[in-house]
Amino acid sequence: MSVSPEIVAGVTKLIDFFLVLAAAAVSFCLYLLAIVDSRDEVDRYALTAVLGALLFVVGFQRIRGYEFKKLTQLRWQATRLCAVWGAAVAALLLFAFLAKVSDVYSRGWALGWAASTLGLLLLERSLLRLAIDRWTRQGRLARNIVIVGAGAPGEQLVDKLQRAGDASVTVLGIFDDRKTRVAPAIGGIEVLGTTDDLLRFAHQVALDEVIVALPLNAEQRLKTLFVKLGRLPLDLRLSAEPIADAFPVRGISYVGDVPMLEIVDRPLKHWSAVTKLFEDMILGALLLVLLAPVMALVALLIRLDSRGPALFAQERFGFNNQVIRVLKFRTMYVERGDPSGTQRTVRGDPRVTRIGRLLRAFSLDELPQLVNVVRGEMSLVGPRPHAITMKAGERLYHDAIEDYLNRHRVKPGITGWAQVNGLRGEIDTIEKARQRVIYDLHYIDAWSLWLDLKILLMSLRVLFVRENAY
Repeated sequence: MSVSPEIVAGVTKLIDFFLVLAAAAVSFCLYLLAIVDSRDEVDRYALTAVLGALLFVVGFQRIRGYEFKKLTQLRWQATRLCAVWGAAVAALLLFAFLAKVSDVYSRGWALGWAASTLGLLLLERSLLRLAIDRWTRQGRLARNIVIVGAGAPGEQLVDKLQRAGDASVTVLGIFDDRKTRVAPAIGGIEVLGTTDDLLRFAHQVALDEVIVALPLNAEQRLKTLFVKLGRLPLDLRLSAEPIADAFPVRGISYVGDVPMLEIVDRPLKHWSAVTKLFEDMILGALLLVLLAPVMALVALLIRLDSRGPALFAQERFGFNNQVIRVLKFRTMYVERGDPSGTQRTVRGDPRVTRIGRLLRAFSLDELPQLVNVVRGEMSLVGPRPHAITMKAGERLYHDAIEDYLNRHRVKPGITGWAQVNGLRGEIDTIEKARQRVIYDLHYIDAWSLWLDLKILLMSLRVLFVRENAY
């Protein structure tokens, strides 16, 4: 018996919901009944448990944690489970505090519920991973598909499917109305006949999907095929492989009633943009207040160490390639400074002051950029803002790297994914520049609140790793 990936995802969602409730019930029985011997206000605890279960399931659904491919990634699931459940518990605690009802709940029950829920969810995901591995080996998760089209688009599709090595897909055969004019097999997959043969084949074999792989400009031929094959109780799909090689296709959306192929999504839109804004404004303002004494001390040390202002402003690329003035603590002698950023800072650079070397080593010279964050010009986390005339090797950064300007689709950050992965300091080769851009673009595509928090925590560790910091 085959197992549908969609059913696996749906059942997992239901199990999650009831596991949260079960953990709450067990904690209630063990702590309140066995230890405290209290049977009062069961309804309040039950309502809280339901609310916690809803918060978790909706939150996990929000980060696409129930997609089947994500369910197969145990490490991804473990980290996100901890983060989302932690956020749900924090939200409940905040609500209880604001509503002034936190004192009516048992702390023992709350701790027991939080810990046991996390344990049950992690155990469930481990068992699910074992089950998925077993079903995959047994072929129970495989979708049986056939391909219509033995020409170049069909060959491209077969080649890509085979290179992907996805055990959840089984290609049973290829069909083409030009049976006598095509090869007997493509990539080891036999051409079984025409589309009339496919109609008979579908009655004899359990099929899940038919993929049409024909040139997209063959409108009339495609229309005829869709009318003919639409009678089958199967998923009918049109392969976008002919154009996917030229540019990425993310999906289909509608403008009015007109369907559109999605090529690029604007990053950080809708609720993601609101979440990112709150993160920057709240955390940025909080850090600015907390670090104000440190910043005042640093400014005093700079003034005592060398003549000139404590702050330094430089024009750099901001959001949407707009130029912004980024603040830093001055780390160079005034007469030797480079306001344009054309000249790279190298190890042992004579332009750097004594206190400047210390500030650069621990990235303390970046602290004034909290002001840029609060002003809305930067984010706490994002691709680092580069000077407009900054070079990679001997060429301007934005001329040397093809996708460089794509990193400006979000606000620049004080710290970023590239920096916490060891890509700090001098950029003296094209390859180093390219690696940073790759990490920056990955951050933009993979953005989440949890990724930002992870980067901020990793940044604390990086501060004490002085490699490439000078």
